[in-house]
Amino acid sequence: MHPINAVLAARMLFNTAASVSESVGEGIPFGSPWWFIYAGISCFLVLFAGMMSGLTLGLMSLGLVELEILQRSGTSTEKKQAAAILPVVQKQHQLLVTLLLCNAAAMEALPIYLDKLFNQYVAIILSVTFVLAFGEVIPQAICTRYGLAVGANLAGLVWILMIICYPIAYPIGK
Repeated sequence: MHPINAVLAARMLFNTAASVSESVGEGIPFGSPWWFIYAGISCFLVLFAGMMSGLTLGLMSLGLVELEILQRSGTSTEKKQAAAILPVVQKQHQLLVTLLLCNAAAMEALPIYLDKLFNQYVAIILSVTFVLAFGEVIPQAICTRYGLAVGANLAGLVWILMIICYPIAYPIGK
């Protein structure tokens, strides 16, 4: 059995070998400032996609009647949370298009950044794993249970995203 050459494995993983770089494209050397910038952007994209996925499930599962009931007869915390969410959820179709558009944009941009950091096969595996675990499963599990609280805390961000995506989301959600 042959021992694994750690240097060769690291070059293949981080896409720094000349033959890999020529076939895949320009790779960013590990440890350079740009490598950490791209890694940070990749982490942001995973978290952002997860937030959009969770908000889609959390906010869309709250009905207008349910929110109005909570606003009138819930606890003081539920009243505040329902009051924060109600104006956002009233535009259900535009909200759904905005959240899906932002989620799709983040998930589609992730492999582009990961491809600059890693070998193309590693980038695909990491992208699929991160999107599945941190972009879908975990956020939806959290937002199913705490949809009201998460939605209320992120209502300001959702408003900003609805304004940014308005030219696309409004006609589609009409």
